[in-house]
Amino acid sequence: MTTQLTTREVDLAPADWITSNDLQRSATATMLGDLRRALKPVARADCHRILDIGCGFGGLTKFVGGHCGAAEVHGIDTDARALREARSKGVFAHQVNVSQEPLPFPDCHFDLVFSLGMLDFLPCFDGMIREIFRVLRPGGHALISLPNLASWHNRFFLLMGYQPRDVEVSREVIVGVHPYYRRDPKPTGHIHTTTSRAFRELMEYHGFRTVRISAGRPNGRRKAWPLVALDTVLSLSPSLARRFFYLGAKTEMVPEHETHSRLE
Repeated sequence: MTTQLTTREVDLAPADWITSNDLQRSATATMLGDLRRALKPVARADCHRILDIGCGFGGLTKFVGGHCGAAEVHGIDTDARALREARSKGVFAHQVNVSQEPLPFPDCHFDLVFSLGMLDFLPCFDGMIREIFRVLRPGGHALISLPNLASWHNRFFLLMGYQPRDVEVSREVIVGVHPYYRRDPKPTGHIHTTTSRAFRELMEYHGFRTVRISAGRPNGRRKAWPLVALDTVLSLSPSLARRFFYLGAKTEMVPEHETHSRLE
């Protein structure tokens, strides 16, 4: 199904789709400049049909679609209320629980599949990455954003004996974190995350060619200016930044270990 653009949509800039709901739901909505830079290699690619895994309220889905010039903009999420808003923005939205069911699309269907801060809510990444590989056309791109386990602030907090905020050990209470994060009312569902190095190796294991890894700096929390300056400088390195964007391209070849598993 193709998303038809209305006159209002044509007049809107990509960032105009971001609402207060998007800002509350996703840290990526506070760093659109970083997202634009992560998408730069894709903007010139053939990007007719795209999929957002964990689309939420659809603002970021429309932002990426507008940036890439996509004609078909799809999204999946579990939140029915968020999906209603996404549909009102022109996203062809599906209610799917990716931890329990496969993506409801045929093989080689999309030119770009992206997920902006959702994979860290899953117990394991392998199944989701296999599904992304399956629904991408050969040469299509995957863009994944995650909190960086090896970020400069996580390294500091671990050195001081604090739990990284993006690795939660309870669904009921936030424990072990620095007092800066004590204002959070309850856990958000982050199970774990990864370093940029580990995620690159995992994506390449599953058949992706790494295009680039870039840095992200969420801007949701107020910080003293020395911390802002320190964050700005250290985030020049994706390996130290608080978040990272991984961009990879699907290779023509099925990974050797996948071929063996299918033959067994």
